Amino acid sequence: MFLARHFVAQTDSSIVNKKRVLIVGTSIAVSCAASYYYLQNTWWDEERNSFHFDHGADLTYALNVDKLGHFMGGMQAADIFSSSMVWAGINKKKAIWYGGAFGAGLQLAIEIKDAYAPHWGFSKWDLALGSTGALWFVAQQYNNYLKAINFKFSYYKHSDVYLELERQRDSKINSVYWHDDYPNQTYWATFDIKKITGIYFWPDWLNMAVGFGLDNTQYLNKNKTKKGGNNEWYIALDYDLSKIYTKWDSPTAKNIKHWLNYIHFPAPTIRISPKLEFYPVFL
Repeated sequence: MFLARHFVAQTDSSIVNKKRVLIVGTSIAVSCAASYYYLQNTWWDEERNSFHFDHGADLTYALNVDKLGHFMGGMQAADIFSSSMVWAGINKKKAIWYGGAFGAGLQLAIEIKDAYAPHWGFSKWDLALGSTGALWFVAQQYNNYLKAINFKFSYYKHSDVYLELERQRDSKINSVYWHDDYPNQTYWATFDIKKITGIYFWPDWLNMAVGFGLDNTQYLNKNKTKKGGNNEWYIALDYDLSKIYTKWDSPTAKNIKHWLNYIHFPAPTIRISPKLEFYPVFL
């Protein structure tokens, strides 16, 4: 599915290709089924409860760092689905809205599943942020100024606190657990300084980024619920790969650069909270 944009670059057809629609539908169905199977055996493997809403624990669980994960999940799902629809021959404007609907619908499906989990519940905030991410993708396609603001993700294992707390809770830990390891995740809003300010001498490939994360000071209370911790805020440089490697311009190259631009690569960074610190290179 991540190669969909490569095919989009090769065709601008407005005629629906039934074979491609079948390929897209099958690929998405298989991907969703595989993701469901994985989450069913890691996140939703506990005994089911009746449908219920989250009553506030979700807002303290990862100090809302997970909300940006939902936002980016909705945005990327919309991007993938929309690109796939265009490749299949769907009108681009329709494909954009189909992508937005798919991204929001995927978030709704996740929350419905969470609503039956004993330690979680249907989170209105998770749904709202995930749907906002899907709609942000749609809005960017209609407004070039919004393309000056993008969102990225970085992950580096700074701490083992997630594993330590999960072991204290006697949780089963899958070998692939990074998606829930919030103390080692950072989410970034990036700003195209040259487009926003018009400063002529500013390199067009160099952006500024504001990062949001979680430190390693959370602990378990007597109910084995995560408490405490501090949000971390960063200011960093950021790179637009599509403007660095301008000569690498084949359809495949454009596709690779597009998806790599969802990643915030190591760069000089200042942590401004909870404690001021400078990193020559922050991972």
